[in-house]
Amino acid sequence: MPVMSTAPASDDSRAARLAGRVTGKVGGEQRLGTLAVVVTTFVWGLGPLFVRGIDASPLTIAFWRNWIAVPVVLTVAWLARAPLTMRWLRAAIPGGLFFAFAQTLGFASFQETSLANAVLIGALSPVIIVIAAVPMFGERLARAQIVLMVVAMAAVAAFVLAGGNTSGASVKGDVLAVLSLLAQTGYLLSIKRARMGGVPAAAYISGVFIVTGIAVTPIALLWGSSFTALTSEDWLYVVLLAWVAGCLGHGLMTWAQKHVNVGIASVITLGTVVVTAAGGWIFFDQSLNGLQIAAGAAVLGAISGVLVVQVRTQTDDVLMPEITEAPFAE
Repeated sequence: MPVMSTAPASDDSRAARLAGRVTGKVGGEQRLGTLAVVVTTFVWGLGPLFVRGIDASPLTIAFWRNWIAVPVVLTVAWLARAPLTMRWLRAAIPGGLFFAFAQTLGFASFQETSLANAVLIGALSPVIIVIAAVPMFGERLARAQIVLMVVAMAAVAAFVLAGGNTSGASVKGDVLAVLSLLAQTGYLLSIKRARMGGVPAAAYISGVFIVTGIAVTPIALLWGSSFTALTSEDWLYVVLLAWVAGCLGHGLMTWAQKHVNVGIASVITLGTVVVTAAGGWIFFDQSLNGLQIAAGAAVLGAISGVLVVQVRTQTDDVLMPEITEAPFAE
């Protein structure tokens, strides 16, 4: 009776098992990345509430927020075995400068134009990101996702404008808001480029906070900010702003950028508008009218739809991460 060789079948079986493990890992990374963006949306929505509770100038808050975060992110990077090096610091310079400009210009726009105008202009960031991500990263969006993204952005616009007419709008302030929007968009795209280029998330975010702190400090000095006019309650909110919205939020978003579509991530973060508004209603008695509640529900519904489509097509529009890369060092 002839002996049948089982080597090819065995090799095929091993290859199939390996392919299954790789596919499972990629899918798992994408699900975790999406979850990280959702958590980031929540903690970023808390950030303005912390700022609201601080009785100090915006640049004073920005100064302390960045420098308080620096030792934390450096420690996390060291524990994650991805310490900040001069190579990673240089890679973080574009993102850090974009982030510094986004903060400074955003603060200025809040002072020069109405908050409704500034927030509405800022909500246009996903449109620019989606347009830029196609040639930059070769990302693809399903038709249903594009429709839901449009619905989400329209609902955000309705949510902001439904708060009523506000005074104080100016062309100068609107221009500052547009420049802040472009800087924020550049920051998010810089994260994506650095992450796809292999820069570890923990090291990158450490570099971003250092670069941002160095950039913001002289601006705050020139604008005459007081760095000591903080009460004990102010310090509590500044620390929460630095560690929760800053370290946790930006750390998760930086890690997630390698594993999720940057356009989808930017649309999910539109939910920060709803989180902030809800917090203002609960903690600062800033009530919402019926149209705002309906628009907020539409935002959450559209974002949920984007998530559902993303889960169903999760392996189609991100690059496969390195199998041997340590998760926290990523």
